[in-house]
Amino acid sequence: MDPLSITAAIVGITAPTVHCIRLLSEDIQKIVDAPETLKSLRNDLLSVDQALASLHTVSDEQWRSLGETVVSQSKAATASCAESCDRFRTALSRWTRHSEDGKLSLRDRTMVGFFKQGYVKSMSEQLHHCKITLSSVVCIATLHSSLQQTQITKEVMTKISRKEAEIAKSITATDKQLAEANAKLGALCLAKQAQDETEADRASAISQVAVEQTVLRESRTLLDELLSGIHTAAANARKDQAQVVNNFGSQNGGMQIGVLNGTMSGITFGKK
Repeated sequence: MDPLSITAAIVGITAPTVHCIRLLSEDIQKIVDAPETLKSLRNDLLSVDQALASLHTVSDEQWRSLGETVVSQSKAATASCAESCDRFRTALSRWTRHSEDGKLSLRDRTMVGFFKQGYVKSMSEQLHHCKITLSSVVCIATLHSSLQQTQITKEVMTKISRKEAEIAKSITATDKQLAEANAKLGALCLAKQAQDETEADRASAISQVAVEQTVLRESRTLLDELLSGIHTAAANARKDQAQVVNNFGSQNGGMQIGVLNGTMSGITFGKK
């Protein structure tokens, strides 16, 4: 991993992803009477846009502290997001092909069947999970910087413990989502095609859930790596914070204190 190019590489990947996100958001915005599910998707897109922007604040040094796995998985999550947005734009164009001037035709509005609903829901969940994962990367990077301080404050230790719990919770949620995605894919494969739905609708819905599975697995790996890293860093910080060292000179006349919490009394300085 080239330490001089990490941030530049991340920016190089996030830029086209942000472009894809904004194009999809604009496409949805043009549908003046869009269903609530599509309107909600725009909020998900905005959240991921903000999470991607926050990645640019992570320095090369912070990326190095997170490790190669976190860097590579962050790139993969970003690239997968762009791919999904492009695919969804194509599907959206197909779904609204009978509509004009931003108003859904009655035919298009009534064609939101099983495959389309599942597609939108899967896309929303993928975006939500991407936002949580990337935000965790930025938060852990900031905590790593805090742990490099000469003195670890109680506030920092509290933040570390809280983030450990949050990531562990995200891992549990990811496992649940992955199980749901597996079941969803099975249901889509077995479902009968509705009268007004095309084979392309079926194929795109199945493809989207397959992508969601991949993204969830990649996210699981990333979260595991983040949790492992913060466990190690936190353990070292707690050990350093608790350490107390007393070294006396050869004449039993000196005193050195590494870390002292509390007051001292009954101590005489000088030779005995």
